[in-house]
Amino acid sequence: MPSLLTDTRRAMLLTLDDGTIAHARPAAVKDLPLIDDLHSRCSTGSLTACYGGHLPGFTSMEWRRRADSPRHCVLLVTPAGSDGVVAMASMTESPDAPDTCEMKLLVADRSEASFQSRGLGTALAGLVADLARDTGFASLAVSLSWANWRMLLIVEHLGGPVLPQTSYVRNMAMLGLVPNRGLDVADAIDLRIVL
Repeated sequence: MPSLLTDTRRAMLLTLDDGTIAHARPAAVKDLPLIDDLHSRCSTGSLTACYGGHLPGFTSMEWRRRADSPRHCVLLVTPAGSDGVVAMASMTESPDAPDTCEMKLLVADRSEASFQSRGLGTALAGLVADLARDTGFASLAVSLSWANWRMLLIVEHLGGPVLPQTSYVRNMAMLGLVPNRGLDVADAIDLRIVL
């Protein structure tokens, strides 16, 4: 499989649902402070959804390996007229299936800097799908918990499986209620989207 984004080292435009223009670009080694700042503007729930049980953050050496890897790419998203990163997408060639690109998204959601529910995650996931397809990947893989209804909707939008539980979990979360005990929302699921 070719290196991720070897011919796409330019900014890419995203238009959010409210008309806001944002720029996505591949991250570089020098961007570690921007990643740390993004983490500080995300809730524990969003960080857990992105990183699972792992704590967010990278040492300088970990970030250098990630940023310089031909099998991994992180896209950073900045709104027009701003220097602050409000979202990132991680693209990694799957070690188990070289024709599959693993995708993770993180969108700032603290109230003063929230970019969730504005179409940014959907637009960013669409960009990741296009870049993965153009690079030669056959599918995207997403690992998430049942409680991550936003990502379940994004997966559906990209043509992935439509799960009956998605609406139920979303509605319960929006009402601030705990889903039925018969549906273990902590269980992680792996979904694949054919490109």
